[in-house]
Amino acid sequence: MNDLSHAYLAARAASQKALPAVRRLPVWLAVALETEFGPLAPQIATLWAARHPWALREDGTSGLKARHEEYADLLALLLDHAGADDAHSAALARWIAMSCCGDDHLWEDLGLPERPALGALIARRFPALHAKNIHQLRWKRFFYKQLCDRAEVRLCRAPSCAECTEYAGCFEGGADSSRR
Repeated sequence: MNDLSHAYLAARAASQKALPAVRRLPVWLAVALETEFGPLAPQIATLWAARHPWALREDGTSGLKARHEEYADLLALLLDHAGADDAHSAALARWIAMSCCGDDHLWEDLGLPERPALGALIARRFPALHAKNIHQLRWKRFFYKQLCDRAEVRLCRAPSCAECTEYAGCFEGGADSSRR
């Protein structure tokens, strides 16, 4: 990430007056974020924790709402395409799958500073999945499309897309090269 990304993350974290006190992340997530993002990990963790307070359980369980029954399918999809079969890849897959259950763009629900950071993360850690996204769909939409393809469902969209202000850009032929 560039200096602008670092500055954006810091400003975004500082401007979030409504953020709850920093909660302790589960160890698996704290280690994964530190390993993957280094000095940016605390800001990413703070933003993620504010968006997903239900997911902050040390024992590894989550408070996923019933509407997110696809969490296990998303996790399996990511693990099937991980570049390495290790604890770090598994932790990143859990983090991404949980964040897919958020209501905003995936990069925002992950607490990342910018959309391209998500594409770079997928390319690094889930290269086979990255290579499959030949139409350059936004990531949340792409993941759900993969789940629908696996289930042989013809019409498919991510659960919060219908409420998104950028719906037309994804579903009405205007998808651009920046991915969700």
